Formats: sequence, C-alpha cells, structure tokens
Amino acid sequence: MATQQYRLTCLSPVHIGTGQEWTRFDGAYENKMWYVVDLDAVFARGVGGDELAQAMSAADFSWAEWLSGRKMRAQDVALYSLPCPIAPKDVAIREGIKDPYLKPYIPGTTLKGAIRTAIIWHLLKHDQQARTFAADYLLLVGGARDILDEVQRLAKGNREIEFNPSTHLKAIRQALDLDDADAQELLSVVYRTLGKDLQEAKLGNRREQIGARDLRSLDKDAQFLALPVERFLLGKDPNHDLMRTLHVLDTQPVSLEQMEVELVWTYTIRQNRLVEKREDDGEYKNLAECIKPDTHLQVRIDRDDYLLRRAANQLHFASTGVDAILKLPEICNRYAQSLIEHEMQFYTRYQLNPMRQFYDSLKQRLVSLPAGAFLLNIGWG
Repeated sequence: MATQQYRLTCLSPVHIGTGQEWTRFDGAYENKMWYVVDLDAVFARGVGGDELAQAMSAADFSWAEWLSGRKMRAQDVALYSLPCPIAPKDVAIREGIKDPYLKPYIPGTTLKGAIRTAIIWHLLKHDQQARTFAADYLLLVGGARDILDEVQRLAKGNREIEFNPSTHLKAIRQALDLDDADAQELLSVVYRTLGKDLQEAKLGNRREQIGARDLRSLDKDAQFLALPVERFLLGKDPNHDLMRTLHVLDTQPVSLEQMEVELVWTYTIRQNRLVEKREDDGEYKNLAECIKPDTHLQVRIDRDDYLLRRAANQLHFASTGVDAILKLPEICNRYAQSLIEHEMQFYTRYQLNPMRQFYDSLKQRLVSLPAGAFLLNIGWG
C-alpha cells in the first residue's frame, strides 16, 4: 500500500452540500451574520411550543424580530453562525457539509469522484472502442422509447416474439433507421448495458433474453447516463472496478471560521454576453455555505499496489487504466488543462471577465505546480 499525504488548498469558495436548505424559518439575519437557530435553546428560555408555532404561522415571521421582541439575542440561541453577504429573505441557504462537531471538511467521496472523472476522460481519449460504445449508448438512450414501441408493435403481445433478439434487432433498425450492421452493433450494446449475453440469448437461453421491461429501463437509466460507460472503462461491477485501487479519505476538518455564506448567481446569455439572470418571476440566485478560498485541509490517499501489480489480470484491469492510476497527478493535470482551456474560451466569448481572469490564474498556477501536485475541480456552483 502506497500512502501519500496531501495539503489541499481551496482556490475558490467550495460548497459541498448536504441536501438541506435553510429558510427564514430556520435562522435569523443580523449585522451581515446568518444564525441557525437552535430550537432547544429557544425552548430552554421558557418559550412554549404553541406560542412559537403560532408566531411562525404569520406570513411575515422573522426570527430576528421575534427574538428582539423577547429581549433575546440571536447569538445566544444559535446552533452556529456564519458571515452572510445579504439578508436571505426568501432565498434558501444551501447547507455545507460539516462533521458532528460543526467543523467543515471535504468528503473523500467528493475528491475520489473528481479523480474518477479525470481518469475516465483520459481513458476515453485513448480508447476508440470505448468512444464508439459511448456514442452508441447515447443513441440508444435517446431512442429507447421508440425502440420499445417498435418491439411491442412487432410482438403484439406474444412474449416469445417480444423476448427474441431478432425482434430487438428489427425494432432498432426500424426505430432508428439504421442498416443491418449498425443495428447489430447497437443490439450488442443493449445486451451489454443490461448485463446480458447476446449469443446465449440467440441460442434460446431465457435467462439471458430481454423483454419490454428491460428495454424500458434504458430510458430510466438516463438518470445515470454515464454508468454503463464507466463500467465499460473501469470494470463491470464494484469488485472489478479500477477505482477500488484508490482509497481517498475524508479531509481533516477545519474550524467553522473557515466557512461563510456565498451568493451564487445563475447567469444567462443575452446579446452575446453572460449576465445575471433576472426574469419577471424574480432573480435566479442562491446562497450556499462554502469553505473559504485559501483554506488548507489535510487529506490522505492510499494506492493499493497489490491490486495494481499482482491482481490486475485477474480483475481485468486494462494496462491503460493501471498506468493512469500510477500517473495520477499527471492525468488530473491534463484534464484540468483541458477544462481550463474550454472555460477560458467560453468566458472570453461571452465577455465575463472575472471568470476569464480566474481561469487564466488557474492556467498560470497549473504550469508552476511542484512535482506531484495537481488541480481538481470539485464542489457545486
């Protein structure tokens, strides 16, 4: 097992969400601070549940005003507080992840997911067969409903016909207007995606045959669009997944002082410029709890060299995948470079200079990184 300790530096505000959103019923805003109210602390001061429920039923309820009217300070009944640039009003605040002691950290799963993306990008660039599979799979997902309708039309309720691979071949050919060779290739992708053996299905093995219910799942799998492509590149199941050779731990937590609430706008293109999106129904903005820029966190990454070097053949790891894990910083930086160039072109074209300048600074940082260091794109927003 090879272990590497890293110092992770946040180069911009980083939001890793919990799925929880705070509203005006959850906290008070005073003097550019957001206070998350601890109801137990409120009740401990003699406030009755019925009294509070009645107050909160008012359309204009405000914790700040309610607490002030009872001579309470928000900081005295707060679970925690963070600097906040504007009064939230009706804008929800997305909670940032913290440990049980209210200390922010970055989960290892978040970091590993970003590393996984970089490795998949690298493998796709070097595997024409995988790129072909990905293109075929996307075509199938887009035409899944038409293929299903065609299967049901051909079968007319006859399950023997419905489950026959020749029926699926005809349906693909007709629904997507393909020749026999292309339709056969897509049929192979269908069976591979659904974890079935096409040759066995053609021989009449009912366990390997698929029907309308299986085909319907192709359309549902659009929620997890990359999953079949990931399996093609990294391994058919978790036991054979190349990424099991990397163990990325959660970062060490930092103090709550390293977190603040940030304003996040949705931008739209108008007259060839990116501008803050405002419509008749309001402003498209969010507030999010973020780890501050220039925050430093410690993280450990373990690499399982036994799996990489001795068990790679048994686990069917491709040599390009093993090489990518061994050259992890280099691969991540190549991906970062590609992403930076793409973003700089976009923000230059649509004249959003602060973002163009940010990516330009990232580009300069990338070329001056010390050996073994790398950039990762993580978080939300």
